[in-house]
Amino acid sequence: MALLTGWGRRLPSWLRNIWQEVAAFGIVGALAFVVEIVGFNLLVFGLTPSGDGALRGSPVLASSLATLLAMVVSWVGNRYWTYRDRRGPIDLREVTLFIGVNLAGMVVTAIPVYLSHTVLGLGSPLSDNIARLVGWAAATVLRFVAYRTLVFTSADASAEAAAAKDATPVPGTADRSTAPLREAWRSGRLWPWCLAVLAAFCGYCVATVFHPGYVTTDSIDQLRQALGDWPVNDWHPPVMALLWRVLIATTGSFSAMAALQAAVLWGALWLLARVVWLRTRSHGLSLAMLAVGLAPHVVNFTGVVWKDVHMAYAMLAVLALALTARELPAGRTRTRWVLFGLGALLLAYCVLVRKNGLPAVIPVFALLVMAVWPSPGRRRWLLTSGLLVAVTAVGSVGVSAITQPIATKQVAQLPLDDLLHVLTPAQVGRAAEKAGATDDFRDRLVTAATRCQTRKIASDAYFMCYPRERPTAATTTELGEHSEVLFRMWTQQMPKHWKGYLEYRTRVYAKLMFQSNQQFQSGHYLSPGMTLPEPVAKAPYNETLRQTLQAYVTGALRDLSMIYQGWFWTAVALVLLLRRRWPGPYTRELRLLGASTVLYMLAYFPTAPQSNYRYLYWPAVSGTVALLLVAVGYAIRRREARQEAAEAAGTTPEPAGPAAGTPDAAGPAQPREAAVTG
Repeated sequence: MALLTGWGRRLPSWLRNIWQEVAAFGIVGALAFVVEIVGFNLLVFGLTPSGDGALRGSPVLASSLATLLAMVVSWVGNRYWTYRDRRGPIDLREVTLFIGVNLAGMVVTAIPVYLSHTVLGLGSPLSDNIARLVGWAAATVLRFVAYRTLVFTSADASAEAAAAKDATPVPGTADRSTAPLREAWRSGRLWPWCLAVLAAFCGYCVATVFHPGYVTTDSIDQLRQALGDWPVNDWHPPVMALLWRVLIATTGSFSAMAALQAAVLWGALWLLARVVWLRTRSHGLSLAMLAVGLAPHVVNFTGVVWKDVHMAYAMLAVLALALTARELPAGRTRTRWVLFGLGALLLAYCVLVRKNGLPAVIPVFALLVMAVWPSPGRRRWLLTSGLLVAVTAVGSVGVSAITQPIATKQVAQLPLDDLLHVLTPAQVGRAAEKAGATDDFRDRLVTAATRCQTRKIASDAYFMCYPRERPTAATTTELGEHSEVLFRMWTQQMPKHWKGYLEYRTRVYAKLMFQSNQQFQSGHYLSPGMTLPEPVAKAPYNETLRQTLQAYVTGALRDLSMIYQGWFWTAVALVLLLRRRWPGPYTRELRLLGASTVLYMLAYFPTAPQSNYRYLYWPAVSGTVALLLVAVGYAIRRREARQEAAEAAGTTPEPAGPAAGTPDAAGPAQPREAAVTG
């Protein structure tokens, strides 16, 4: 006993007093737990021998309702007993935080039940209650920490003032070891980590909706190449097939590719949200940046394995790295080079995964360099440009050496489309003879031209009109066999029919800009005659989640169709590019983002094979982020105006964030800021 007393005296005072709080919290929690468990079992299993409650088929909903009931019990018990010494008038802050913490606890509690039913396939009373117990334990820890540090703190200020005045000891529950944590929350240093947790949770939910990853004909081709069922060819980017092969070898699952896409998106959005918070100290704007990932025109393709999605998310990650580099204090040379190196790797991947994305990469590269080094000289421009070219070239050679792709000369699709839609079938036949085509190829071209014009097919002639007789896996080399003839025909005929060429390309481009289709990829889509690879067939997607996502996306398509159309995002990009100056520090970044979209869309005028929303995905993602950065700029300008007004009135405004030049500063020191925004 003496030994225990001695150890007790050595313990800090907060640890000797906290047992009272733990006991009270435990009793309240036990009561809430009983209410929750009983409520859950009544809703799911009822009181009848059959074990069928009102919500037997909806255990997640039953869990949520039971938790809401327990939430009321918890609030009354903790406010009026556990933390009664810190109880003040009921205010909006306390109620909001209490509801937020318990909603988070509700989600934590429901996750094991969801996994038990959907992943493990369990549904017995024992398994459901075990899952509930696991979730309850995790949620209890979350609630205890949040209650004592965030929610029930309304009387802290008065208690500390009284202690300072007469040195009267405060009750044990007010003597906290978590003062640094509360100070971190008040100062804003804790909020970026809250954003990180929220981003991770959102990324997990999105990946769950798309699990194991929606696939198209293009995706299936690349998956078969990654699995080794088909030889690698360059019709689709070999670098993507190689990446998928590595992920499958590492994780043992083809779904890792879709999970990686979601991770890159939400990681980039977290970095951007963190930058927004450092600049504005606005919870709303930082959360709005995270919400970009849940926007209907962004989330619709998050789990679809497409090269367009890879390019868009890689470019977004470069933007996030660039804006993060802007916030670095003076110096930090090594960190700047690391951020630039990561950005260069991502940009090289963009070029390798989507060759026609090169025009869009150039402005983003300039954005990266000028964000890492506010005033790069000629040597630095030459050095960084050379590094990007070297990384891209080495990556291309390395991927080719590893995969040894079959050369398909896919670019021959472009002259084929132009010839079949600009010339008449008779003109196509004569042009083929003049260019030295074989009789068989000439007849195929004439047949394709007749089909396209009879059926009024406007584009994608190779797949829609051309009479291909061999399986899809082999026809990827057919155009390559006749590519020289096609290019010879194009150079001989298009100068003579330039008006028809401009009319045709304008018609296809207008459809891309105003009538983009396939705004939602509904699960697994295959061309006629194709079959799913065995790993995909054995891992079907969740039809309920798919229908929910589809209703969300198509509902937005019905009400806000412009966000799925190229003209809207091109117009946004032109405004970003042509306006001379924007409020806030991101004028240069906004103009370069606008230039990236404009160049990317212009590059599609001579190359667009068909009308498809996936070709607009990068403009939609970058345009949405850019509009939020514009809002951030206006918020910064209003804050500066308030500070100037306060200074003019002779008062000291409350600082919006840490002082410039400190490690937690919202931005660099003033001289560097002038260089950045000038």
